[in-house]
Amino acid sequence: LKCSRQLVFAPPLAALHSDGVSAAGLGGAARRIAVRPVLPALLAVLATLLCAAVGMLRASGSAAALAPLSLAFAGASPVRPVRGSQPPTLRQAGNVQQASATEFSLALESGMPVVVDFYADWCGPCKMLVPELEEVARRLQGKVKIIKIDSDAEPELASKYRIEALPTLLFFGANADKPLGKFEGALMRDDLEKLVEKTLFPA
Repeated sequence: LKCSRQLVFAPPLAALHSDGVSAAGLGGAARRIAVRPVLPALLAVLATLLCAAVGMLRASGSAAALAPLSLAFAGASPVRPVRGSQPPTLRQAGNVQQASATEFSLALESGMPVVVDFYADWCGPCKMLVPELEEVARRLQGKVKIIKIDSDAEPELASKYRIEALPTLLFFGANADKPLGKFEGALMRDDLEKLVEKTLFPA
């Protein structure tokens, strides 16, 4: 996996694709504007090196080495499937739900459209997307379910849906296991809401 180093501020739908088919833009071609690093230059270099190292580990199949690397950088624990005799339920974190592979399946069977954010704790753009997703989830509450999946904790899901860059958003219709669209990168909340509406509720 690699980090996306850009935020998309302009019409995002040109970057939306499903099975290799591009979607129409929101009034024009998408424009990507590189975001100036907000951290000191040294941290930016370290983050870049970390992304490259993680990608190399992922490519070589060194899953055992990958998890400690992510945890050492982020200081957080990966998501783990719910265990025990109780039926699994989606864990709520604000308006966006953190999900394991099992909980992801439950979400797809919920009867609501689902937006899935594949992320990693070491990914800077993923963190920038968090408040934008929270706001869109609040605006579309009761209409769309938005969940987050840690790609390090659920590598089989990431492989199944060909997650190659982070963050990646997948859009699923109600009770569907095949995504209607896919978007790589971060978006501001207004553009993100338009993308969700256009993809899941076309006119």
